[in-house]
Amino acid sequence: MVLACTMFASEAMAAKKVAVYAEGEISKNTKSIVCSSVLSRLSGNKDYKAFERNSAFVNALDKEQDYQTSGDVPEKEIRSVAQRMGVDYVIVINTIISEDDQCHMSARMVDLVTGEIVKTVNLKRKYTGSEVLSIMANNLAYRLINKQSK
Repeated sequence: MVLACTMFASEAMAAKKVAVYAEGEISKNTKSIVCSSVLSRLSGNKDYKAFERNSAFVNALDKEQDYQTSGDVPEKEIRSVAQRMGVDYVIVINTIISEDDQCHMSARMVDLVTGEIVKTVNLKRKYTGSEVLSIMANNLAYRLINKQSK
């Protein structure tokens, strides 16, 4: 029994702690659909431990984006925020629904300690409603966390 507990504990510790952040010129409800779909896919994977996003997390990511575009936020602060939140990685999903009813969705998994982009995925489909968002977000998450997906 001790061996089983030890194996479970080491397996849980090895899981990557991931949060999800949706962005783009889309509504708050649309962002929620995208985040929920990705979190749903992550929650069933033993290699990843999904964390609910909260205002502190969103603010930290906004600072990271500001840092990348303006250079105002030092990398040390970004690392500190990530450590306080207990998140190792973030999946950032950008969604755009173009005027010609095409949904463009791109995602990247970012190591918050090093800033390295671990993997990126891009999809484009005809936008016919919110179900397309769920399907695309689920597919993006699968491709990001699947070791054999390119």
